[in-house]
Amino acid sequence: MAAATRASDAPSGPVSESAVMARSLGWLYIAGATIGTVSLVLPRAPGTNVEALASNIALAYLGGVTVLLGFRRMPPWAFHIPLLAGTLLVTRAVYYSGHGVSYYGIWYLWAALFGFSFFGHRLATVHVAVVGVAYALVLHARGDPLAAGRWVTTIASLLIAGVFLDALVRRVRRQREQAAESAEHLAAVVSATERIYQQRSAQTTRVDLCETALRVARADSAVLYEQRGDGLVLVQTASAGKPPGAPEPALGDLPRAPAGAVHAFITKQSHFAGRTARSDPTRDLDGAEGICSAFWQPVVRDSEPVAVLALYWRSSVRAPEQNVRSTIVLLSSQAAVAIERAELLARLEQIARTDELTGLPNRRAWQERLACEMTRARREGWPLCVAMLDVDGLKRINDTYGHHAGDQLLKQNAAAWSSALRPVDLLARYGGDEFALALTGCRAEDAQRLVDRLVDATPSDRGFSVGIAEWDGVLEADALVAEADGRLYDAKALRGARALATQPALG
Repeated sequence: MAAATRASDAPSGPVSESAVMARSLGWLYIAGATIGTVSLVLPRAPGTNVEALASNIALAYLGGVTVLLGFRRMPPWAFHIPLLAGTLLVTRAVYYSGHGVSYYGIWYLWAALFGFSFFGHRLATVHVAVVGVAYALVLHARGDPLAAGRWVTTIASLLIAGVFLDALVRRVRRQREQAAESAEHLAAVVSATERIYQQRSAQTTRVDLCETALRVARADSAVLYEQRGDGLVLVQTASAGKPPGAPEPALGDLPRAPAGAVHAFITKQSHFAGRTARSDPTRDLDGAEGICSAFWQPVVRDSEPVAVLALYWRSSVRAPEQNVRSTIVLLSSQAAVAIERAELLARLEQIARTDELTGLPNRRAWQERLACEMTRARREGWPLCVAMLDVDGLKRINDTYGHHAGDQLLKQNAAAWSSALRPVDLLARYGGDEFALALTGCRAEDAQRLVDRLVDATPSDRGFSVGIAEWDGVLEADALVAEADGRLYDAKALRGARALATQPALG
């Protein structure tokens, strides 16, 4: 039943809906019985049946106690029974009062008020109709010459009061729902903020933003567009959900964002578009098949737009309400700061792993990536060689021409070697005048040929020494590097040998 659904939809709390209904109706019974008791000592109309009214009062007290004690855990629909019984008691009181114009008739209003408060306007109107039938019967039985006028006035008053009360109840419930929704949205923002500030990946933060906004707005898909380069080029960088009727786009598939996103980015104002009719020429909807409504929220950082969060719906929906918009704005602001933080951390981490002079990976990055290369070589069964390179004469150049000349020598060698290597090779500055080289898929003889390419790429007036060790799949990384380093010192001792390869290093 609608009444049961409406009552059961209320959020659970310290006091259940049934307990509130039992308390309200029970005390209405008791209040009516008490007023009826007082009325017995007041002036009465001729023909009043005091004994019948007294029995009515007793029944009302009994009904009130029964509802208070027995209906606290009853389902909401069960309250139709005591409400109908209350209407019967009021009708009986009007009948035995001795006159159709009875002040007991005001109690009919109580039935209407309770019905509109808890059952919704449809079922409450049914109760008013029952009251109308009961009141018409008692007026007819009493032969009231003005019965029609009295009946119309009474029932119309009940309906008018019910309409106003129903509007008030709807407003209060809507405010309660909005408050609960706002609390839910705030909890989502707090939870998302905790997550995004714990994440070190900017991309993970972007996806989290889309997923959280998707839940808050109850949308079907969410896409984040960010500015790339100069101008108004907005590129998709993250998404959640899947637009209907179209394949899920891969990142970068949309070189330019839809017009609605661009409009939100330029104006720094949110923008909503809905396809409510075929005649709606909404190009803002990106032409996606099945997308009927869209909302674009600019992501602003330091008063400047940096991205646009787009939300899409499969059906025509109203523009998000203010509490939803406020939540998305707050979420976007937090995400903008978190993305900037994650990108900054990534840059700092990159700097921490990059040699400032040559731009190559430094020793720390070398150790991490060599471990990864060894793991992959073991898994794939690939050969792997490590070479240690030492620039000849760096100390003499520093002493003769200064450290700036030595730095230039290192930079030039690093650039020349990088251009001569394969994309899969790893070249790093190990420290001072030493460089480390990991050669994936190479045995010692293959590594020797690659080193010869480095010799050819090195300017003719410059020289270097090298030691090569082939991994046997057993040695630890430090031992493998030490093996190659030992071959390097052997090569340097030969004074003129530029490369010295070895057989696979043994443990």
